[in-house]
Amino acid sequence: MNTDVYTKSVLTVIACCLIYFVVKDASFPVAHANAVVDVNIVKVAGGRIYEGVPVKVK
Repeated sequence: MNTDVYTKSVLTVIACCLIYFVVKDASFPVAHANAVVDVNIVKVAGGRIYEGVPVKVK
């Protein structure tokens, strides 16, 4: 009986550690921008862009 309790205890500790690692890695940190980044697209699929394309920003 003591071996059974010991085995269950060890497996419970291992399961708790695995759950902790999964939950810790699943939470994504919040990104904070310090400044505005200017993005200029020069090429799309190897072809140059000469005229602007209207983009709706919500």
